[in-house]
Amino acid sequence: MATDFDHRTNPNWFLDQLTFYQSANSSPEAIKRNFLVRIAEFEAIIEQLRNKKYPDPVQHELILGRRGSGKSTLLRRIQIEIDEDPGLSEKYIAINLAEEQASIYRLSDLWFEVLEELMIRLGQRKPLDKFSDFPDNQAYTRYLYAQINQLLLAANKKAVLLLDNLDRILENFSDDANLLRETLLNHNDLAIIGGSTRMDEHFWRYDKPFYEFFRRHRLQGLSFGEIHELLNHWAAEMKLPVLHDYALHNRGKVEAIRILTDGLPRALQFFIQILLHDSALYGFDYLRKVMDRATPLYQERLNNLTAPQRKIVQEMAFHGEAISTKLLTEKCRMESKLISSYLKQLDGFGIIETIQTGNKNHLYRIAERFFNMWLIVTQGNPDQKRRAKYLTLFLESFYDGHELVELAKGHIEKLKAGEIGFDKAMVLSKGLVHSRFIGVNERDIIIELTQQLKGFDSHWNELPNKSKVIISEVVKLIQEVKIIEAMDKLEEIENEADGFKFSAKAVCLTQCGKIKEAIQYYEKAIEKDRLDACKNLAILYDQKGDFIQAKKYYAKAIEKGETTSFNNLAFIFLREGREKLAEEILINSLAFGNDGAMLNLASIYHAQNRNPEFANWNIQKYLSIHNSEIRAQELGIVINIWIGHTTNLLLRTRRLLIENDKRDFFAFIYNILGHSQTHLVLSLFHDPELGKDLIAKYELLYYATLILAGETGDNLLLRIPPEVMPTVEQIVAEVREKQAFYAQPPKED
Repeated sequence: MATDFDHRTNPNWFLDQLTFYQSANSSPEAIKRNFLVRIAEFEAIIEQLRNKKYPDPVQHELILGRRGSGKSTLLRRIQIEIDEDPGLSEKYIAINLAEEQASIYRLSDLWFEVLEELMIRLGQRKPLDKFSDFPDNQAYTRYLYAQINQLLLAANKKAVLLLDNLDRILENFSDDANLLRETLLNHNDLAIIGGSTRMDEHFWRYDKPFYEFFRRHRLQGLSFGEIHELLNHWAAEMKLPVLHDYALHNRGKVEAIRILTDGLPRALQFFIQILLHDSALYGFDYLRKVMDRATPLYQERLNNLTAPQRKIVQEMAFHGEAISTKLLTEKCRMESKLISSYLKQLDGFGIIETIQTGNKNHLYRIAERFFNMWLIVTQGNPDQKRRAKYLTLFLESFYDGHELVELAKGHIEKLKAGEIGFDKAMVLSKGLVHSRFIGVNERDIIIELTQQLKGFDSHWNELPNKSKVIISEVVKLIQEVKIIEAMDKLEEIENEADGFKFSAKAVCLTQCGKIKEAIQYYEKAIEKDRLDACKNLAILYDQKGDFIQAKKYYAKAIEKGETTSFNNLAFIFLREGREKLAEEILINSLAFGNDGAMLNLASIYHAQNRNPEFANWNIQKYLSIHNSEIRAQELGIVINIWIGHTTNLLLRTRRLLIENDKRDFFAFIYNILGHSQTHLVLSLFHDPELGKDLIAKYELLYYATLILAGETGDNLLLRIPPEVMPTVEQIVAEVREKQAFYAQPPKED
C-alpha cells in the first residue's frame, strides 16, 4: 500500500492505484469488489440473460455512454458474471474482444476473431479453409459463421459477444451491415451487447439495418449519492481516510465538479487525484486543475480535426448554450452550406450532437460536456474563462448555502490551512461574519485571515471590526498550533479584576477545541462581571445545541446590559417553534436600545408573510440609524415590493447593485423573484451597464428568470446545457413556491 510520501511525490499515485483496483483489465475479484455504479443496467441485462430459455430469441443490447462513463467496466462485469455464475455459464459463453477490435474492419474479421476465441475456450482447435478458397468476402464471411454455429451447437451454448465500440465497428462494415442483420435474424445462437459513445444513425434511422434492433441503456452522469458511495468505498479500499464522507463535508465543490463535468467517473478520478496531491486548491482553480489532467486526451482529439472543424467546435463551446446554424455562421464567418456540412461530419464523429427542434432549424452542442468545459477553461479568452469561473462559484455557493452552519464550521479551518482561494473566501466570509450562528471570536478569525489573502482590497471595508490586538495575536498562535505560547501570551495581561484575562483564556481554549476548560474560564470571567463572557459562553452553548444553557447565559448577558443577546435569545425560541415568545423578546428589547431587533423583526415578519406595515416601520426606522448597511437596504427594497411601494423601484435596485458590485446579490434577486417581480429582474439582467456581469455571475438564475417570465422562445429549454438544467428547474420550483406563498393575503396580528 502506498504511503503518505507517495501521495505528495507521485501525482499519478491515485490513478495508478485505481487502475490496480478498478480497471476493466483488473482481476475478476477487483472488478466485482469495486463495481458500485451502473448496477441498474447490469442487473437489467443479466436478468434478461438469466430468464431466457434455450429456444427463446436472444436480446441484443446497446449501452450508450460518453467516454469515461464506465461502458468498458460494465461490459467486463457482465463477462465475469456469465463466466462465474453456474446458471449463466451453463447456457452462455462470453466473448469480450476488447484487445482485438482495432483489427476489425469487415464482418469476416469479426467472425474470425470470435471463432478463434471460441476454439480456444472450448478446446476444439481445427484447421480453417483459406480466404483464397472462396469466390468473394461474403462467401468467406458466411463460412466463418457456419463454423461458429457448429461449435455452439456442439457445446449446447449461446455466445454473448461484448463489443466496446460497436458504433465504430458498424461504420466499417458498410455493405456487411445488412449481412450481419440477416445472420443475427436467422440464427439464435449469438447475442451482441455493445457499447457506443453516441446514438449513431445505424441505431435510429429507419432505413438502416439496425433500426430499433437493440434494447438501449443510456449511462447517465453519476449522482451525488453515487459519488458519495464511491469515495467512501475508495477510502476503505485504499486506506485513504481523507475520502471518507468527503462529499458530505464538501458538497458544493463536489456538486460543481459533478455538474460541470457531466458526472463522468473518469472526471471523478482526476478530481480525487488532485485532492490527494493538490489539496490547497479550491473553486475554479480546482476545476482548472481537473481539466489540465484531461489535456493530453482532448488535445489529441482537437488536433485530429481540420481547422474549420476546430473553429466550429470552439465557437460552440464558448457559446455555452445549444446553438443554431445561423448563429454559428455569424460567429465563424463561414458560409451556411459549409457550416451544415461540417456539422454533419462532427456529428458523425460523435464530437457534437444534434438537438431536434421539430423543424429544419435544429440546434447543436458539444456532445461531451467535460470536453466543452475543457475547451472553455484551456482555449477560451479571459471573458469566457471568467464566465466558467462565475458558474463554478455559483454552483458551490448554491449547494453549500443550504448547509450554512456546517459550512461555517469548516470555513475557519480552511482559512487556517490555506485550503481556500480568494474568490471563494470573500464570498463566504462576507456572509458568515453576519450570521447569528457565528460568535465574536470566530468572526474575528474569519476577518483577520480573509484580509491576509492575496487579492484582498479595501472594498471589503464593511467587514466588522476585530477584537483587541492581544486576542488577534493569540488566535495567530493557535493557527500555528502553538498552544502553550498562546496561553503564555495571555499571561501578559496582569490585571484580573475585570475578568478579561479569564475570558481571553476561554477564547483560546475554544479555538483549541478544549470546550470543557473554556467553559470553566468563562464562568470565572462571569464571576468577575465580564459582560462579553456571558454572551460568548451563551454562543458556545448555542453552537453545541445546548439551548437550555444558552438561554440561561443569554439572559444573564441581557441582565448585564448586553442588548444584542436579545436577538440570539429570540432566535433560539424561533428554532423551537415558539414564535410569539421570540417576537415579544425582540419588541421588548427595543426599549433597551437594541437596534438590531428592528432589522430582525422586519425579517421575521417578511419571512412569515405577516404584519407588512409593522415590518416596513421597523426596517425604515433601522435604515434611518444604519442607512449604509447593505443587508438592511436589500430588505428595505424587498419589503417595499411586498407592501406595494414600488416608486423608483428599478432605479433604487439598480443603484444598490452598481454601488456594491462585488457583493453577492443572489439571495436579494431571489427574494425579488419570490414577489413575482420577474420583469424587474429581467430588466436588471438586460441592463446595458449591469446585465453582462449579472448574467455571468448568476447565469442559472438568469435562465430561471426567463422561464418564470415565460420567455422560452428561440428554443431556450433546448439551449440550456443539460448538466445545469436540474439546478435551473430547482430554482424555478423554489421561486414559484415563494410566489404562491406571498400571493396569499398577509396575516395581521
